[in-house]
Amino acid sequence: MIESFTDKLYTVESAEERSVSVRLGEASHPIFKAHFEGNPLLPAFLQVDIAAEILGFSVKGISRSKFMEPLLPNDEVVLEHEERAGKIRVRWVKNGKIASEITLEVE
Repeated sequence: MIESFTDKLYTVESAEERSVSVRLGEASHPIFKAHFEGNPLLPAFLQVDIAAEILGFSVKGISRSKFMEPLLPNDEVVLEHEERAGKIRVRWVKNGKIASEITLEVE
């Protein structure tokens, strides 16, 4: 039984000061089955939730977001982050290219 949306959705492979290597879960995860059937991808709201969970902050708002490449089951991605003036800029990097960039207002 899955306890939360992110339960078994990803695994942290390694972590450094400003980046975390993450492997996304299998296509059989309920999130991928629901979004979208036959063409699974990681929803944007879960990119925010996973970043907050891994980095240990609460999100007050999103001041900017841009999604360029889909994040798919079993993808190996790097979550890069930098903090500035009460905001955290998060980049999801896949195969050396930025897949998404989100600037979050945090608590």
